[in-house]
Amino acid sequence: MPTERWWGLLTGPASPAFEVFATQISSHSIASNLTFGGARYIATGRGFAVTRISFSILYSRFAGPSIYLGMRLLVMLLYITLTLWTGWVTYFWFSCLSLCISPFIFNPHQFSFADFIIDYREFLRWMNRGNSRSHSNSWIGYCRLSRTMITGYKKKRLGHPSEKLSGDVPRAGWRAVIFSEIVFPIVMAVLMVVCYMFVKSFPDRDGRQPASPLIRIAVISLGPIVWDAAILLILFMFSLFLGPLLDTRYPKFGSVMAFLAHGLGTVGLIAFFEFLWFLELWNVSHAVLGLICVIFVQRAVQKVLISVFLSREFKHDETNRAWWTGKWYGRGLGNYALSQPAREYIVKIIELSLWSSDFLTCHVLLFILTPPILIPYVDRLHSTLLFWLRPSKQIRAPLYSIRQKRQRRSVVIRYGLVYIFAILVAAALVVLPLVFRHVIVFECSICENI
Repeated sequence: MPTERWWGLLTGPASPAFEVFATQISSHSIASNLTFGGARYIATGRGFAVTRISFSILYSRFAGPSIYLGMRLLVMLLYITLTLWTGWVTYFWFSCLSLCISPFIFNPHQFSFADFIIDYREFLRWMNRGNSRSHSNSWIGYCRLSRTMITGYKKKRLGHPSEKLSGDVPRAGWRAVIFSEIVFPIVMAVLMVVCYMFVKSFPDRDGRQPASPLIRIAVISLGPIVWDAAILLILFMFSLFLGPLLDTRYPKFGSVMAFLAHGLGTVGLIAFFEFLWFLELWNVSHAVLGLICVIFVQRAVQKVLISVFLSREFKHDETNRAWWTGKWYGRGLGNYALSQPAREYIVKIIELSLWSSDFLTCHVLLFILTPPILIPYVDRLHSTLLFWLRPSKQIRAPLYSIRQKRQRRSVVIRYGLVYIFAILVAAALVVLPLVFRHVIVFECSICENI
């Protein structure tokens, strides 16, 4: 058999994944352009990708078109697998995983252990940048850009340096916003809640009728949002009174305040899910169904807040840094300085919820991509399948100086330990309740009525 056919057989299993992913990208582009407009030709070239792109860049490019949908479908598929398992579900697992991990599977040298850990450090930095000073590659910039199709931009202020980070995006018409960003998410949330209420309408294994499932979903869905709002209000008061005094002496004051808010928001989101699992008497399938409802209800709330309560965006990022540092003066906001804190409060509630969701989603993706890294010589095999070239014909790895090698080794050791700790925490949150579910029992009259 010729060598080309041999490599074709090896890369064959990944071809359907690419087809599923490419079809979703095309369909999302068509639907987005028909809904919001703004279609234009972007010259991407016809070159062959031979360099590795970081995880954060790939995620920011493909989260909206493909990864978010794939993760929602994976959670729904997990519930189907737990309740109605059949061998045909394997096909759907392959299709849904393709939507999530295809951008990374076809990334050159994705499974290089050292580059993977360095990628994890870059991802953590990407999530926390842009709160003390402007940065062209940050999560906050990605989040602002993703909602500008709905909110649009205010008039441009000439000469402001951070305005160069934003492109000209037309604002969508109100008809398009009502159906795609308000009606459809609410309908999907209602459908998921109805499914949950139907499942919970039957008596439990002890013959007792469950408490109101609608109240339970309302508490678990809206609880993290209320928690985020309370955190942001308290930290806003701290930054408003202490920021003008400490920001000059400690330039990282804004980043520290943002880190505290993001950390507490993530802990709250995880705690509410564990509380849901506890209310479901550690029933995995019911907890997953409740998680599906929570995802769609929170998504509907976020869409409505963005579409209804947010005015046009500034092209610069002064309001974001003003919120965390407490220095609202000297930002060039003019008359908007009086109304902008109230708007930014709503923005921060949305962003904190999205940040926590993205942080957990990215870790799930990284955990999925971790097992192949443990296979010896997997990077060479992956490059061979991806480039259709023998190892001797491939592009050589970059040469690093002794200092660069020492720095990379230090980063791999330090952040490798951080990544292992993240895996252990995630495993403990799932495994420990399953192991000790007969022991973790609390007498709580309020919980019995939720």
